[in-house]
Amino acid sequence: APCVFVIANNQWAISVPLKQQTACATLAQKAIAAGIPGEQVDGNDILAVQTVMAEAIARARTGGGPSLIEALTYRLSDHTTADDARRYRASEEVEAARGREPIGRFKRFLLAKRYWDEEREAALLSDCQREVDEAVQAYLALGKPKLEDLFDYTFAELPESLRAQRDGLITGGANHG
Repeated sequence: APCVFVIANNQWAISVPLKQQTACATLAQKAIAAGIPGEQVDGNDILAVQTVMAEAIARARTGGGPSLIEALTYRLSDHTTADDARRYRASEEVEAARGREPIGRFKRFLLAKRYWDEEREAALLSDCQREVDEAVQAYLALGKPKLEDLFDYTFAELPESLRAQRDGLITGGANHG
């Protein structure tokens, strides 16, 4: 099948470290059981990821079958808003990983090669901020959505069970303005 499976291995399954999740040395080894190529790549190296992905995509497109790519990275933030990763990760571990995060790493590469400079970055950030501000203003100009909009644009034909919920929301929601 023309498929590329990507595992973003951030070293954690919520609060459980990878080494407690599997006996395999790498998750890419899991491809062996499926009889497909598996490869591990530094997920924080944008150029390495692009190279490995291009090869896997080309293989899939030319009939070479699926591939599994394990991109090694690190989850710098909490797993969810209900999570506090400080309970199970040392701050030194997180700070060490922060120095390898892909955006800063790629920026340093571009600056070193003189493909990028601070002036261009400032202009790009300004343009992006302007686009975001315009999008926010366009959204705010739409006005407050109606309660029934939660249901009306989700299904081609609203199931009967949800129709009752919709009607109850509209009736009850009128009291909550």
